[in-house]
Amino acid sequence: MAGYLVKLNILFLVFSAGLYAQNDTHDDSAIVVDVRDRINLRMQNTAQWLDDLLGEEVNPNKAHARGFLRLGWLPRSADLAETEVRFKVSLSLPSWENRLNLIIDNDADEFSRLPFEIDSPANQNNGTEDINAALQFLVERTANLEVDNRVGISRSQLYGRSALRWNKTFNQTQYFASAGLEYYFSDGFGYFIKLSSDTKINEFYSLNVSANYREIDDEIDSEMRSGVYLSYIPDAQRAAVFGANVQNSFDDFTIYTVSYRYRQQVKYSWLFYELEPFIEYREELNYRDEVGFAIRLIGYYGQ
Repeated sequence: MAGYLVKLNILFLVFSAGLYAQNDTHDDSAIVVDVRDRINLRMQNTAQWLDDLLGEEVNPNKAHARGFLRLGWLPRSADLAETEVRFKVSLSLPSWENRLNLIIDNDADEFSRLPFEIDSPANQNNGTEDINAALQFLVERTANLEVDNRVGISRSQLYGRSALRWNKTFNQTQYFASAGLEYYFSDGFGYFIKLSSDTKINEFYSLNVSANYREIDDEIDSEMRSGVYLSYIPDAQRAAVFGANVQNSFDDFTIYTVSYRYRQQVKYSWLFYELEPFIEYREELNYRDEVGFAIRLIGYYGQ
């Protein structure tokens, strides 16, 4: 089924990116909307089919699917041909009292990144484009605490993960903390710790300070990330984030990044583009400044 979902995602991505760029906007609009609606319908039908299959009796609540597709071009002084393709599909199954989700994506770096961080351009070649699939089971959920377990495939191997997530709001600041244990069939045991605070400055501005640490027996993925992000969100159609972060993998691989990311809704409520100029300073390049400019198209679907 994972291959089926991937084909649908790729089809939608190609139509959204290619057809939108043509001149006949009226015809393009009809085609893009039709393709997106068809894929959305198939995703919802897949979620319902799985829910009915796993449930012991018919549940009056409908299952649903959510997802996104992101296509990006990330030219920089060292590599003008850098690209990225990311997608994620999450199927929620109410027959399990909304405790069971099926998650499919191609992002093995999710648990390493900071809350406001998108894929680091410097890590594009180091990451994997393999498909990840996992069943997530929520063991406990309260207003401030959530415990979940995952089993699936990531980094081209079987894995299991158990995580605890906590959040609490005090005055104008929301605090988040999470910690988890992992086991990968080939890479061995690991753990991660994630801390962040999000302070509401006023109606439009907020400040996020965060730090993540992740270690796996395979030392390539042992790293510390920390960052500061100032976000401006005037409405649902626009957003801007100014950020500075550092990534340290403890093996002579340190990256400092400063970026400004602007997002704008385009034509439909589910379609956005992003522009992100950035500067990187990498230890492997003797901290020589490396200038880049990311361009992304993101499409969302789901209920």
